[in-house]
Amino acid sequence: MEALFYYILKVSSVLLLFYSCYHVLLRKETLFKFNRLFLLNGLILSALFPLLYITNTINAPIFDLTNTNAAIPALSEPSTVNALTPYSYLITLYLIGVFILFIKLIRQGLDLKSVLNTGERITLPTTVHIKTKATMQPFSFFNNIVYNPTLHTEKELKAIVAHEEVHAAQLHSLDIILMEVFLILQWFNPIAWLYRIAVKQNLEFLADTENHQIKTNKKAYQYILLQRAVGNHHSSIVNPFFNSLIKKRIVMINQQKSHKLKALKSLLILPFLAFFLLGFNVREVYSYKINSQFDSAQNTIELLIDKNTSDSQFLKIKADLVNEKFDFSYTTVRNEDGEIINISIEISGGNKRNGEVSSRYNSVSDHDTIDPTYIIIDTDKNSILFRNAEENNKVVNIKKSTSVNNKQISISSSTTEDYDVKIVEKEGNGFMFITTDGKEEPLFYIDGKKSDAKAIKILDESTIKSMNVIKWDKAIEKYGKEAKHGVIEIITKE
Repeated sequence: MEALFYYILKVSSVLLLFYSCYHVLLRKETLFKFNRLFLLNGLILSALFPLLYITNTINAPIFDLTNTNAAIPALSEPSTVNALTPYSYLITLYLIGVFILFIKLIRQGLDLKSVLNTGERITLPTTVHIKTKATMQPFSFFNNIVYNPTLHTEKELKAIVAHEEVHAAQLHSLDIILMEVFLILQWFNPIAWLYRIAVKQNLEFLADTENHQIKTNKKAYQYILLQRAVGNHHSSIVNPFFNSLIKKRIVMINQQKSHKLKALKSLLILPFLAFFLLGFNVREVYSYKINSQFDSAQNTIELLIDKNTSDSQFLKIKADLVNEKFDFSYTTVRNEDGEIINISIEISGGNKRNGEVSSRYNSVSDHDTIDPTYIIIDTDKNSILFRNAEENNKVVNIKKSTSVNNKQISISSSTTEDYDVKIVEKEGNGFMFITTDGKEEPLFYIDGKKSDAKAIKILDESTIKSMNVIKWDKAIEKYGKEAKHGVIEIITKE
């Protein structure tokens, strides 16, 4: 609903740009053919332009979000999603208006069909003349020209037919129908109603200046317009000969012909369209690609799940993980556009030799849809990491760093006296994080002897031979319940 609401507003905005440009720059020019193309393109681009997006590729850093069985917010159940939003009421009102105007257009079409079928038809090489007995003003619809011959003199009929033949030959009815359909979809927009007036006016100006009768006797043609200024037929989907715009038509007939270069003024709309794209139609695309690639050297599976991940992609991920002895289960809540707004994921299993693991993740996002979530599964160490590609990194001061057996090991701590240590072990593209805040202090063992964070801070990195991080059940199994927050084993060089 929300996406449709914003699309309709964007269509209205682009239409306003085209109408403003026409009204200010082109309305008083006699470039009627160019104006017709400009107005038609305005309708088409107003509908299509909001669908165009500028892609902004973001190479977002990956940061630790959560791991294993840590406490995480509960996922809202699908039943709690409120479908009756303010957008729903607005869209419902909009659709009611569309329905009413659509029915009105259908009724006009049926009335027109009745007139075309009941009149006397005279087929000519390029047009069909339909003589009706009804009291109505002359009009044309595609190649059909309808008039009541008893209401007009022979001279008037010649001018009328010449005018309507231009409408028929140049297919002006296509412009009218397109405008009427567009007006139905933009019925709430006053600019759309003004736009329809502009389209019809320009078509009348074009037919007035292009027909052979006005070229033969301009004065007589204008006199006929003045004599028949008011008519009875008011259908919006036809081209009537007489209408309430007689004064403007006569003015444009006598207007000095505009130079073709004045059409270049319409190019002033381009920077406004560019501003529209940059301001409202920039789509952020992350550089990560959804995959389930297996790295034989690192024994890792890397996945990215975002709002556009389809059910078929989820099933492929599930099938791939089954082959690695991991069970992948998920629950998603999607909006009407098929985008994921909430997701719950649970991954369990692994190599029994190293102890099976279980990890759960529920989405938490400040946006209407989920943020991209990066998952790394180490099938060798039985570790599962969930990382949010949009989280802000926590700033820490690097205290120690060293290189051990092609591994980059960093020990970082805060500058305050409160305990806050992060140990990062990195190898290739694999990452493992443990972050604690004093309430969840891990155990430290240096060369098999129990130690503490203070000893870590003064430890000379050049003396480190290896480092091992043991978490959760495996840590408790080896060191007891006091190791429930993990154990960091450090072996120093002799």
